[in-house]
Amino acid sequence: MKVYMDRTKCPCWQASCERTFGWRLMHLLEGETLPGGCIYQFEEDGKEPITFFIHDHDGGRVLKINDQNWPEAYDSWLHLWQRQEGTLAKS
Repeated sequence: MKVYMDRTKCPCWQASCERTFGWRLMHLLEGETLPGGCIYQFEEDGKEPITFFIHDHDGGRVLKINDQNWPEAYDSWLHLWQRQEGTLAKS
């Protein structure tokens, strides 16, 4: 599945974004797509992992979420993305 987000017009601060992302992710993992906020499109491609394409104030990001790393994404999609990019050390 592909999920598209546009955070450029979102008024949420990071903590609020993380909480909303986690809530929507849990529904998505159960097969329920909930557009809203900065999530504006879903595309079912039958592939794993779930790939988030995030358009943000400082450029684009691609975040891949699978059965193993979804708890990290639930806690902080930004930290998971930083780990995937190699810009944050895993503790």
